[in-house]
Amino acid sequence: MKELFDRIKMDVVIAALACIVLGVVLIFWPAETMTVACKAMGGAIAFLGALRLFGYLKERENGHMLNLLLGLMLLVVGVWIFLQPQSIQQLLMIGIGVVLFVHGVEDLKYALYAKRGGYDSWAMLLLLAVLCMGFGAVCVVNCFGVISIAMWLVGAALIYDGVTDLWIISRVMKVENEVRRRTEGEPAKEADEKTLLAEESGAREDEAHGV
Repeated sequence: MKELFDRIKMDVVIAALACIVLGVVLIFWPAETMTVACKAMGGAIAFLGALRLFGYLKERENGHMLNLLLGLMLLVVGVWIFLQPQSIQQLLMIGIGVVLFVHGVEDLKYALYAKRGGYDSWAMLLLLAVLCMGFGAVCVVNCFGVISIAMWLVGAALIYDGVTDLWIISRVMKVENEVRRRTEGEPAKEADEKTLLAEESGAREDEAHGV
């Protein structure tokens, strides 16, 4: 049981250190990290496409044409993402920005409707709608800046997670050492007490026999 607990503690420490290192990498190299991640995703998609093509060519007689088309599509998309990782990042953030802006416009209509209905806090609804539209516009206009900020936030969260894990495991180790020290000290204390009682008993027997 002790060996299992020690191994679990070591796994937690390694995972915490890995989170801290990854967090630092995301904070100092956000764009490069995103590029590597997109290339890895593109490579994985291309690999899946190549496997489907290989499976179709291996069993061409029994293969379905849909597998050929799907394999070609995955291969082309994967190679494109691998060669143009910035494009997929930009498309992703633009898509998110458009969704945010549309939701902001809808919230703006709801805020004006609430004003006409006599809702006293309609200005707060209007402010939230404008902020949502603003976030959407920023994602569309400055998508790479938004990506960097998002990577910084994720990196900070990873560092926080790693540091807190290390602190928690250090407290657990402290408690474990304290319990172990008490457990090891109790047998010795009991042995001393038994020896003392034996000596006192022997002394009383000597007195009873007039020694």
